[in-house]
Amino acid sequence: MELWLMCLGLLLRLLNVLLKPFVAFIGGPKRTTPFPEIRNEMLNIPAVDLAERIRNKELRSEDVVRAYIERIREVNPLINAVVEERFEAAIEEARRADVLIGETQPLWLIKHYPLLGVPFTVKESCALRGAPLTGGSLARQDVRAAADGEAVAHLRAAGCIPLLVSNTPEYCLNWESYNHVTGRTRNPYDPRRTAGGSSGGEGALLGAGASLFGVGSDVAGSIRVPAHFNGVFGHKPTAGAVSIHGHFPMSTDERFARMLTVGPMARYAKDLPTLLHIMAGPGAARLRLDEPVQTRDIRVLYAEDMGWNPGHVPVDDDIQMALYRAVQYFKRHGLSTERAEFERLPEGMELAFSVLQSLRDVPSIFHHPEDPKAQHNLLLELVRCAVGQSRYSLAGIMFYVIFGLRHFFTADRLLTYQEKAVALRTQLIDTLGTDGVLFFPTYPTSALRHYESFGHIMGVGYTMLFNALGLPATHVPLGLDRNGLPIGIQVVAAPYQDRLGLCIARELEAAFGGWQAPK
Repeated sequence: MELWLMCLGLLLRLLNVLLKPFVAFIGGPKRTTPFPEIRNEMLNIPAVDLAERIRNKELRSEDVVRAYIERIREVNPLINAVVEERFEAAIEEARRADVLIGETQPLWLIKHYPLLGVPFTVKESCALRGAPLTGGSLARQDVRAAADGEAVAHLRAAGCIPLLVSNTPEYCLNWESYNHVTGRTRNPYDPRRTAGGSSGGEGALLGAGASLFGVGSDVAGSIRVPAHFNGVFGHKPTAGAVSIHGHFPMSTDERFARMLTVGPMARYAKDLPTLLHIMAGPGAARLRLDEPVQTRDIRVLYAEDMGWNPGHVPVDDDIQMALYRAVQYFKRHGLSTERAEFERLPEGMELAFSVLQSLRDVPSIFHHPEDPKAQHNLLLELVRCAVGQSRYSLAGIMFYVIFGLRHFFTADRLLTYQEKAVALRTQLIDTLGTDGVLFFPTYPTSALRHYESFGHIMGVGYTMLFNALGLPATHVPLGLDRNGLPIGIQVVAAPYQDRLGLCIARELEAAFGGWQAPK
């Protein structure tokens, strides 16, 4: 355990206490009117069921697409999650889908277009042909995707219809979705709070009932944290299971491709296996998603936190109790449940940091296409940011300040932690095997107030650890906390055992209600 990192965690926790009055003030007033309720029942149908009803001509794709467009227009002024829409193109694609359905047998459609006519949304960093691919950077504000990213292409080939691209932090480098191009995305459950990041636009749209499922990406919790903050499901697949081709930003370091994953976010757990199967394309065979999984055969291990470390953000009681309730539910139904003890878990932040800090060619917000050799002084940029004169977001600048902490690790200590990370990965794989899952907090608190994430940086260790280890993890919503904010846990499995977490997610959805619309 690094003393300096523990002290940094304590300092950040103190900073968070001191900043509470400030972040409460700049977050704006509490919402005094109810969040718009969902009035169109088409918006409450899971994707796999919706596809079936469209195929059977019970519903028209055009009507479904128009219903989602209406909902997006209704709620986006409240959450600011949309970077750019493609509504007219989506309506035209829906019309073509309806024509194809009228001319084709359902069995052929199931085989070739399993989700024909179903609308979805895309995180801006996951390339959608013709849409912005700015990374929330002013230097890239005119950049557009020349082609679909591979995961997006697979969904479109399955008949899905993209509606828009959604907001992210600058270069996806923060756990709040804010940049100087689109602005700040707000949480549909409380506008004073963040929707998370970096897939925060997707999380907010899903939580608001304005999207059915979306494409997200996750390098340190960027699918799971927004899923947690917005009360929806999010799956970080096994590293390498879904292609990250077409994602921005990227790195030439092959280890970056092991940390970064592209995966589905959805309001309904039953959609996740189908979405993952489609997004994985040729890689789906390794996930064996078609193999039946019996819940009664799954072993449940659990840990309520990362263990003793005063630098860590404490896990809220509401989240710990939700985790215990989930464990007790399966225990009552005859599953094997056991509290897990992993000796290296208290050093999880160090292990995750060591893998991140070892990366070369880390994407930089300071890279300018017209002047790639330009140098930037972090301290000067922070000063400019303080007076509102920087081209870069505060969160983006702070990432590179944090990344600079690698200099506090000696080469020997970095190597030691990397070796410990390999040992923990081996221990987790051996313990979980082919029939075990680990219940673990996704984040120590519910949705933070805007700018509060700076004092909670250590909280991301709960998700980043599993990026560093390459394990699949599924965030599952488990209701609301005492403040009416969504909470949940992540279900972790061994590599290529994603189907276990997806099975447990569906059971927990049935038991605890899954996504709940904002009131």
